[in-house]
Amino acid sequence: MYIRSVIIEHLRNHEHSSLTCSPGLNIISGLNGTGKTTILEAISICGLSKSFLPGTDADLIQKGKDSYTVSLVASSDLGVPYKVGVRYVEGQRKLINSSIGDRMNPKDILGELPLIVLSPDFKEITFGSPDDRRKFMDALLSQAKHVYVDAAITLRRILKQRNALLQKARMHGMRPDEDLLDVLTASMIESGSTLASLRAQFIRDFTPYFLQAYETMTSKNESVEITYVPDTAQGQHLSTKEDFSESYMLAYRSLKEEEIRRASTLFGPQKDDLEISIHGGRARETASQGQHKSLLISIKWAEFTYLRDVRNETPVLLFDDIFSELDGERTARVLQQVLDSGAQTFITTTEGEKLIGALPMNTEYELFTAPFV
Repeated sequence: MYIRSVIIEHLRNHEHSSLTCSPGLNIISGLNGTGKTTILEAISICGLSKSFLPGTDADLIQKGKDSYTVSLVASSDLGVPYKVGVRYVEGQRKLINSSIGDRMNPKDILGELPLIVLSPDFKEITFGSPDDRRKFMDALLSQAKHVYVDAAITLRRILKQRNALLQKARMHGMRPDEDLLDVLTASMIESGSTLASLRAQFIRDFTPYFLQAYETMTSKNESVEITYVPDTAQGQHLSTKEDFSESYMLAYRSLKEEEIRRASTLFGPQKDDLEISIHGGRARETASQGQHKSLLISIKWAEFTYLRDVRNETPVLLFDDIFSELDGERTARVLQQVLDSGAQTFITTTEGEKLIGALPMNTEYELFTAPFV
């Protein structure tokens, strides 16, 4: 995929910015607070329907305004044109129009403009909480498989209903309607087992990409592994939808009274984890700072090649101020991988000239410097 141009209106500190992009490397340079990352956020909104940074859409609106609008024009690897625009008015539903339809739901544009984002905030993937690693799986699989998005949305809705039923019963000092609880549980198990089996298959498919990326990144003989850890596995190997469905039903039967007492759902894929290990030890506990950086970059490169193969389209790379976190050797390796990949890449930095100086001779690039207009 190749983004030809981006237009940003009233997003954070961008009044109106219009960029014509290089099909290769795009370097966005400026001091902190000048709006570099906002350009990447605009692309993220067009591809993922939201910013890659935490926060609400209302937080993104420029001070003194009541809405933001972002749009871009792109071309697929085969040269097919693609346009998408997103407008958000505070308190209203996003208005999303694209080449494939008007007034679309956010889930409808996922994967149409495949994106890989790397930001210092993403370091939580390797040493953060299980929720951080679930978010990584959810974000990638949402771009890769529409069936995953549907299952995730359904599961979220049913969990909300199920927890509300349990909480209402406790509030009134009574048992929940058990027939309704059984119905909601059956629906939860249906969508949850679909979601979990897709995650299990994803890790099986993703592992070779990850191992290859880590070997390329480090050139060291280090043993690394990435493993899906379902909440209900209890030492069993769960892989199929039927496996997960059975394990969830067993969990429901054993945890039902405790769920009623605590008024909360105590099992399901919303409690799963992804274990990343190095030399047999959990990375979040044993990896050095340098190993954490190599693991994170390797995961992102594995995301790139996996998503490219699944979607049959080259993802666009968004790198937000990552080189300030890397030493010279890792910077050189990442830059070389960027150039070798052939992917369109957007890099934000406070030291544009220094980054340009690290590029191989005759590298084509576009430099954008603050203020952006």
